[in-house]
Amino acid sequence: MSKVLLDMDPGIDDALALLLAVSLPELELLGVTTVAGNTVVEKTSVNARRVLEYVGRGEVPVYAGASGPMARLLTTAEHVHGQDGLGEAGIPGPIDPPQAGALQFLSETIKKNPHEVTIVATGPLTNLGLAFLLNHRLPSLVKEIVIMGGAYHLTPYGRGNITPLSEFNIYTDPEAAKIVFESTAPLTCVGLDVTTNPSVKIDSQRYREISRLGGRKAELASKIMKYQIERFGEIEVHDALAVAAAMQPAMFQMVEMNVQVLTNNDASRGATIPFKPKEGGRGRARICIDINSEEFMRLFLEKVSEA
Repeated sequence: MSKVLLDMDPGIDDALALLLAVSLPELELLGVTTVAGNTVVEKTSVNARRVLEYVGRGEVPVYAGASGPMARLLTTAEHVHGQDGLGEAGIPGPIDPPQAGALQFLSETIKKNPHEVTIVATGPLTNLGLAFLLNHRLPSLVKEIVIMGGAYHLTPYGRGNITPLSEFNIYTDPEAAKIVFESTAPLTCVGLDVTTNPSVKIDSQRYREISRLGGRKAELASKIMKYQIERFGEIEVHDALAVAAAMQPAMFQMVEMNVQVLTNNDASRGATIPFKPKEGGRGRARICIDINSEEFMRLFLEKVSEA
């Protein structure tokens, strides 16, 4: 069983990733740390607890983290996720509030389980950037970091969603992303090159399938997805793909590259520039460039429909 920490900013697609994570028997979810991104950290933290308690997994701890980027003003995305971050679905508030101390929890959990913990990071990388600054040994103790972030321009879908070059999570805190990408931690990058592939989007037909499924998880997924289905006609499940890549990497085609994160104050802010390693060398990141979409959708629908 794989030990996993989720670092996220729920967010509709983060919530779907959390639903998938708690449904995978091969995954031991040690906890959730939250960060500001899709909405403010007070809401992302409460949202993580709302999801966990709704599906009977309230024992999983949630720790609130950074309230804003390391060196930038916070840019949120309520226009995509609703003012509450979960599609204005009216999900009940949590019984137990989230705890403080995400950085301490991250650091202590990794140090107690050296080379065993996979971090799936589906929000801005502020928590990890700060944790790595505070403890320079931490990256060498991580088994792997799976990042939902970046637009690598390696596929027809690898264009930015905030600027032509930049993806939201990296754009929000490029300084933190630069620290993580330049660390010694093994990285797998699940960027827009695969997550915006039309074959892995939830369209109205797939949404109707999920709406007809039984169980608390399918009920919750249907409620929170309705917001984006009504406004955009589809849902991009970016973060659920990162969970899948962490647990079932064979589902993806990947290339080894090095990545430079641009922190400029111009149109290139947050760009993730991949480049080949020197001849005979290995890239520091595995970048996903293709996916078995049928296998992923089968996995997602199966797990969401489970009681």
